[in-house]
Amino acid sequence: MKKIKIFSLFTITLFLFSAVSIDVTAQNNYSIDITRVNTDVIRGHLDLGGTNTKGDKIDVNSFYLERNGNPFIPVIGEFHFSRYPHQYWDEQLKKMKAGGITVVATYVFWNMHEFKEGTFDWSGDLNVRKFTELCAKNGLEVIMRIGPFAHGEIRNGGLPDWLYGRPIDVRSNDLVYLYYVNRLYQEIGKQLKGLLFKDNGPIVGVQLENEYQHSTAPWGFTYQDAPKERTVAGRDKKIIQDGVGINDKGNEFADVGRDHMKTLKKLAIDAGLVAPIYTATGWGYATIVEKGSIPVMAGYAYPFWTAGNSPSPFYLFKNIHQKPDYAPVSYDVNLYPSLAAELGTGMAVTYTRRPRVPGESFLPMMVRTVGSGTNGLGFYMYHGGTTPSIGNYFLTEGAGLHNKSYDYQAPIGEFGKVSSGYYPLKLMNYFLKSYGNDLAPLYPILPSTNDSIKATDTSTLRYAVRGDGNKGYLFMHNFQDHLEMKDLSGLKINVATNSGQLTFPDTGTFTLKAGSSAIFPFNVNYDGVAIRMATVQPFCKFTNKNKKYNVMVSIDGIAPEIVLKGKIKVNGQGIKTIIRNGNTVVVCSTEKINEFEINGVSFLVLPNSEAEKGYLIGQSDNQKLVISDALVLDNNVTTTLISNNQENIDFAVYPFAAVTSVDGKLTKGKSTIKSISVWKLNVPKADTTIQLVQADNSHFVLKAGSLDLSKANDVFITFDYRGDRGICMMNGELQTDDLYTSKPWTIGLKRYQEALKTSDMYFYFMPMQKDAPYLSYLDKKVLPDFSDKKSFLEVKQPQISVEYKVNVEIK
Repeated sequence: MKKIKIFSLFTITLFLFSAVSIDVTAQNNYSIDITRVNTDVIRGHLDLGGTNTKGDKIDVNSFYLERNGNPFIPVIGEFHFSRYPHQYWDEQLKKMKAGGITVVATYVFWNMHEFKEGTFDWSGDLNVRKFTELCAKNGLEVIMRIGPFAHGEIRNGGLPDWLYGRPIDVRSNDLVYLYYVNRLYQEIGKQLKGLLFKDNGPIVGVQLENEYQHSTAPWGFTYQDAPKERTVAGRDKKIIQDGVGINDKGNEFADVGRDHMKTLKKLAIDAGLVAPIYTATGWGYATIVEKGSIPVMAGYAYPFWTAGNSPSPFYLFKNIHQKPDYAPVSYDVNLYPSLAAELGTGMAVTYTRRPRVPGESFLPMMVRTVGSGTNGLGFYMYHGGTTPSIGNYFLTEGAGLHNKSYDYQAPIGEFGKVSSGYYPLKLMNYFLKSYGNDLAPLYPILPSTNDSIKATDTSTLRYAVRGDGNKGYLFMHNFQDHLEMKDLSGLKINVATNSGQLTFPDTGTFTLKAGSSAIFPFNVNYDGVAIRMATVQPFCKFTNKNKKYNVMVSIDGIAPEIVLKGKIKVNGQGIKTIIRNGNTVVVCSTEKINEFEINGVSFLVLPNSEAEKGYLIGQSDNQKLVISDALVLDNNVTTTLISNNQENIDFAVYPFAAVTSVDGKLTKGKSTIKSISVWKLNVPKADTTIQLVQADNSHFVLKAGSLDLSKANDVFITFDYRGDRGICMMNGELQTDDLYTSKPWTIGLKRYQEALKTSDMYFYFMPMQKDAPYLSYLDKKVLPDFSDKKSFLEVKQPQISVEYKVNVEIK
């Protein structure tokens, strides 16, 4: 009996162990069938689209946008011209283009342009025409967000103060309100005359209103502890909310809302604001122009308008076309393409709520959103800025937000300095710019495991496919906001297509590291080269001297292979080729640069870290890829390199090119790849001649009367501190401010160089209180040990860094 009992226990244990092993294996071996996907689109049903005088045409169907009959996916970056000094707009737009942005979205804030009733100001930083012309000069298109209501964390949401208290129902068809709106639109139309797409200008889109019948802003006229008064039509008070969210109650006023939006579109057209694309907020039951605007969507994983730090759903794949984020929605999803125009690349903070948005969160959200089926990608904000003020009369929304700073933790910050999130985001932006025509018609397909994944699930692979039954792209990522992820190892994905089953990887398994992502093509054709499948990610394609180039990215933890259909002759460096199942497999060296050529088409495979430093420059048949730690800006004739605190700038050019220096000393280096030329540029060290004096533990004084920027592009001061907030004052006025989130506070001095000649700049830091309401939003690693103290302030030695800017000619 005793022996039998022991044997039974052993058998049960063995069975349970085997069951667990089977489950683990099943978790790592995934399968998806794409053979039944429906790729039909509806055409001709929308009052959208248009043609310019050159014959170029933009159309909108039910799933994607088309230019001259070819699908394309716009990459939209938000940059508010009125929040940045106009002297530097051109350089900032070049940074956006270098990051892969193709369309700039910007607000026309009514209360800034008509601060006094009947007097419009379009000068200086408010010169919308100059800004738009600079976009065109840099090859960037524009979506003009004309309001009248904007939000954008601006006072009254952009409505002028002088409207307050009048017997007017704002954001409605109130005739007096429409009179003022029409006057605004007419003025905008005059400023932008000749710059619309129809006249061969860059403005391809116009956004009407914002978050209509969904969200609002408080009027700036208020009293402490008084109930908030809202910039909203009287009837809509009970259906609106703060920020972006879900409305599952519907809208009993939808009919009058649609009529108002239709009226706004007519007023815009009458003012000459004619564009092939009109957009309107689509999330959370917001009201659009029915069949006359594209409903744009949003996704904010780190919002300040909601309490807590719960993981969001915005890293879970879905069919975003059929089930938009922040659903339910007010429109028929089958009629419009999904255009995610406001994805949270950063976030504003308030005094009581201070979410920190890590740069590494940007790319995984985009991989999820594009893999889920969106056909337009937009970043809010892509470029931060500073909200204007008149003296210390602030035009910010208030309600605990920064009084001046609108850095937004964006890829390009308040003072034009790029952040860590700028670089990985390029991998998606460049991919969409080069391969978006191939991707746009492909529908999202989800695996059977998708429905069971929750935001808190850290062990199940998050993936999806966009395909047409045969060709497609496999999307995956391993990231979740507010959670620590772990490496997922031993993975294999089987994809059933109409031409047979594919397996990723072709042999063995792969590891998707924590925080990483990947997009892998299958059954695609790049410039006549048929690729059966690949475990490298497409980055960009270009032409140089009639030769085609495709640049791919190898992902850390995944062996880089390209499986070509049939037996193909391949020439290359750093690679080896084998025949497997009748197909040619190009096996690349991991963590190295590889190059090979097939039928005259070149393929360059870069490690992820190198691809993030890659920039496409040049025009039409003379394009090149420049790889550098420096920021690379394209000026057509010359190329600008911007480095932070580095007098020695290394860069490489592909394909091989001759380089001459306009500034600095240029030296040619050696390359392991024959088709890549390597260069080193040295510039003289700049002496900033500034003094930063610490007066006490919370005050610093900047003396920079002799600031010399003749050999520097900018000078930055960075404060790494722990406290409540930082304040920057000069001439008795607040210049900018920082609410502590743990991100170091950086201030650029270029815009202040004239004022600094005669005035000192003061920095003031306030201590963090032990009972501060925002402590739960901060990473535990930065929380101080208050012990028996009620407050805490720590300001480390400030760092002064020089930004160098040099020009070269790449021939």
